[in-house]
Amino acid sequence: MAQTANPKARELIQTVAQISNALMNEVAKVIIGKQENLRRITIGILSNGNMLIEDFPGLAKTLMANTFASALGCKFKRVQFTPDLLPADIMGTYMYDQQAGEFKLRPGPLFTNVLLADEINRAPPKTQAALLEAMEEKQVTIEGITHKLPAPFITMATQ
Repeated sequence: MAQTANPKARELIQTVAQISNALMNEVAKVIIGKQENLRRITIGILSNGNMLIEDFPGLAKTLMANTFASALGCKFKRVQFTPDLLPADIMGTYMYDQQAGEFKLRPGPLFTNVLLADEINRAPPKTQAALLEAMEEKQVTIEGITHKLPAPFITMATQ
């Protein structure tokens, strides 16, 4: 015997499906021929997750991430990970403000909504650890002070 779904659950599922379809249709106006990637990224975004995108160079990974951010009305930043990239390069650092007479946070590219972390496999372990804290905890710790990242915070990484 089949069970009837809770009406609230059914309504929630329909709402999520509508949002998912609307998001994919908006991105599909720019990205053509990548329906499976669009579906997977949409699922990742709706589940507040992070994604690893693997594809050949020049096949619109950056454009795809930027287009999703635009469709969501979110800020987008891209970081090219290199062997000499330091944690402070992505998290930010405290800079002295002479006018205020105090140190103020100068946020790095992690302080965005959608981050494309390009070629994460090239980053040194300490920089990867800083990125992993941001991805898992949705926060960064700079000089012992914890800073929440803007919501939503979604990382799309390539390697």
